Amino acid sequence: MNFPDFEVIVVDDGSEKDCSEVVNSYGFKSTRLKKPSGVECARNKGAELAAGEILVFIDCDMIVPPDALQRIHHCFSGNHYAAISGICGFRSPTTRLATLYKNLWMFHSYTLSPENFDWFLTGIGAVKREVFFRLGGFRTGYNIKTGGGDLEFGRRLREAGERILLDKELRVQHLKRYSLWGLLRNDYNRSRGWFRLVARKKMIPRVMKSFRIANIYPAFIISVPVSLLLSLSLVFSPFFEFLRYATAFLTGAYLIANYRLFRFLQRQGGTGFLLKAIPLSFVDHLVSGFGVIRGCFGCLGSLTTGWLQKLRLRAKPLKDAFQLIRRENS
Repeated sequence: MNFPDFEVIVVDDGSEKDCSEVVNSYGFKSTRLKKPSGVECARNKGAELAAGEILVFIDCDMIVPPDALQRIHHCFSGNHYAAISGICGFRSPTTRLATLYKNLWMFHSYTLSPENFDWFLTGIGAVKREVFFRLGGFRTGYNIKTGGGDLEFGRRLREAGERILLDKELRVQHLKRYSLWGLLRNDYNRSRGWFRLVARKKMIPRVMKSFRIANIYPAFIISVPVSLLLSLSLVFSPFFEFLRYATAFLTGAYLIANYRLFRFLQRQGGTGFLLKAIPLSFVDHLVSGFGVIRGCFGCLGSLTTGWLQKLRLRAKPLKDAFQLIRRENS
């Protein structure tokens, strides 16, 4: 690191093997949770042990550039931001299609996001210590498969009137390797969890207006329903002639919506890579759509459960009155 004044705290979230000796051998601090408690608990524990005025959160599968802390210090010194989020670069640890596509897509999506960001990301993210603890840190209870704890914290930052900078030059390398199934499962879970987060935060009207959720940009949101409709059209077009025209129209709409992404993929990986990435992109959008639908049903189930509980509470006095009358008559 080019910045001299920092400390590193590694939080072991109850893993099977204790890594404290390895961490301490590098001169870093380490702490181990008694049992797996989730990333939010681990991040909060690390923040409690930190002594600095700026807290920097880094996921365990990221490689940080040497100038990262220097950039973060400079950004905090020169403006009134309360937090800073970096982005995932497009370098990949493997030539596997799913991993290449995911890393390139993430980089592309972040470059399309506004610098005055509405969310907080912990691939690499920094926040002022005073602000972090004033807002209560990360809230627990978010499923690690669906994520959302860092995004929810970002929403509380914005609701408190604080500003978040998306520094597009603060780039980390993501080391996670995706299989095809792993990529689709990840994006299904993310879509499901993020939809539920947006619904819980009552942000659906805001999202519909801006067509943005974190690094999910308008073309992606448009592509999700288009891919769902296109898949249905492809299935039933042999039986209904008019659906052949709908299939052609939806195919054109999908390619136009993702033109910038596909051009970026071609520039980075060549035409051969692009021809493989287009069907993968379509399936990814389709699976993300199923995740949104699943999240929607989950929200409806939660609402139904809440309504039933309210009805039981309201009916309880009436039930008690009937029971009292029955006892008196008997």
